[in-house]
Amino acid sequence: MTSTIAAPLPPDEHERLQALQACRLLDTPPEPAFDDLARIASQLCGTPIALVSLVDQDRQWFKSHIGLDATETPREQAFCAHAILQNEVLVVPDATMDARFRDNPLVTGGPGIRFYAGAPLEVADGRRIGTLCVIDTVAHELGAAQREALAALARQVVAQIELRLHVSELQAAHARQSLFERQLQRFNAEMKALVDHRTAELKAERDRAELYFDIAGNMMVVADNDGRIVRANRMAAEVLGRPGSSLPGRDWFELCFPENERADARAFFAQLVSGDRDAARRFRGHVLTADGELRVVSWHTTRLHDEQGATTGLLGVGEDITSRLQAEEHLRRTLAELERSNIALQQFVHVASHDLREPINSILNFAKLLRRDANEADATRRERYVDFIVRGGERLRTLVDDLLAFVRLDATEARMDAVNLAELVEDTRQSLAAAIGRSGATIRVTPLPVIRGDRSLLGLLLQNVIDNALKFHAPGKPPEVDIAYAVVGDELHLSVRDKGIGIAPEFQERIFEAFQRLHAQAEYEGTGLGLALSRRIADMHHGRIFVESQPDAGSRFVLALPASCRIGIASHAMQRTEIA
Repeated sequence: MTSTIAAPLPPDEHERLQALQACRLLDTPPEPAFDDLARIASQLCGTPIALVSLVDQDRQWFKSHIGLDATETPREQAFCAHAILQNEVLVVPDATMDARFRDNPLVTGGPGIRFYAGAPLEVADGRRIGTLCVIDTVAHELGAAQREALAALARQVVAQIELRLHVSELQAAHARQSLFERQLQRFNAEMKALVDHRTAELKAERDRAELYFDIAGNMMVVADNDGRIVRANRMAAEVLGRPGSSLPGRDWFELCFPENERADARAFFAQLVSGDRDAARRFRGHVLTADGELRVVSWHTTRLHDEQGATTGLLGVGEDITSRLQAEEHLRRTLAELERSNIALQQFVHVASHDLREPINSILNFAKLLRRDANEADATRRERYVDFIVRGGERLRTLVDDLLAFVRLDATEARMDAVNLAELVEDTRQSLAAAIGRSGATIRVTPLPVIRGDRSLLGLLLQNVIDNALKFHAPGKPPEVDIAYAVVGDELHLSVRDKGIGIAPEFQERIFEAFQRLHAQAEYEGTGLGLALSRRIADMHHGRIFVESQPDAGSRFVLALPASCRIGIASHAMQRTEIA
């Protein structure tokens, strides 16, 4: 009994089957490209049957089958299983004469194979996965040219397989690309939605920050490292008196500082930016408004940084404290005034209990004497009593007038009008004409300016100072008074110089205090209020009064006023000498 001789397995069977699976051809539909190559092989070799056969583990499967209806046969019956064992074309001229095939069912039965020629299909790495074969039912031979042509067509089948793989890979890649693109589109859509949502949140946060920045009750200014304004809020614009839109891009120091303060301000700003000075520490500084007003601002600054941590500038939050400082200064001055008034009140009580009592007692005592001796006293004595009473009354009236003037001065505000000092001195001279005549005084006046001040108050000051010059002269020596003015620095000095008894240095400040007298009443008359009134009047004019003197060398009283109060020189400035 005879049997079919199955082809042995190739040495690389495992790798060969992997290569076959990698081609992804098994059990796929017919394709014109493979059918065309099989048909050409049939025509070149003159056979009715041509196959593109793939040798699987247990079968051979036909990717193309020209002239044969079957699509596969068992592997042990496959002629191609023998063909893949060699590199060259396997030719079987007459299967009935070949021991390997004569008992094969495909020979003894349908389709009755007699002739077979198969060229191996060798893919990458030399793995032979099948054949391009031609079959005939009658025995015959192949010429050398036909063998070469069949081998060439087999290589084209392999090329087609590789092309198909490439196309498949491209299609897969395209599919993956399409999937990736769809995923990317979906991701982009999701990211866009997320970004839109976050953008809306950030915009809302920015809008809230912008609103806070703009409506904040304090000045808020952002400046870069060079001191140029990046942003400024509405309050900053209001304090500076400038439109908000005009601030960005401007140099902060050129815009907001007087020229004499810019260098120091720039240096201080540079220290804040560099970290050499603590930016979080509060400090005060000036800003110059559009109309030239210098305001005081309390600042709190914060250094700004970029994502890398580098300083990009400063955020300054400032409070305009000018009005508060003015209020504090006003309060301080008010408290000082109250304290001075309290001291004056205490002194007033002292005067009322002593200085006022003395002339009143004198008047009462001499009135009693006059009444007691009215019938016995002669006319000379009565006249002397009356004279003491009159003098006491006059002294009491002077003291009361000075007290009233001193008390009322605290409730008086200076009226700033044009005052011709030459005319004011002349008026004062007229008021003191009797005293000038009694003392035989000489008064010399140089040309004087027109200033801005309170004419009535300045007249009272001049009267007190000139009256002192007439009063405190050496016995037996007529007073000499020189009135002049000069500009010293940023002050205007109006001076009254005499050649009187002078004042020791230790008393030169004391004489400007209320109710302070250096001499007894019997020696030199006076209430001790004249120079205190004069100092108060000087204060009300933002000036000062002081004395330069030495005992027995005369005195020079100086009223120092801001030079800005001068308006001009009087057109008929006086230079007069009066001799009583």
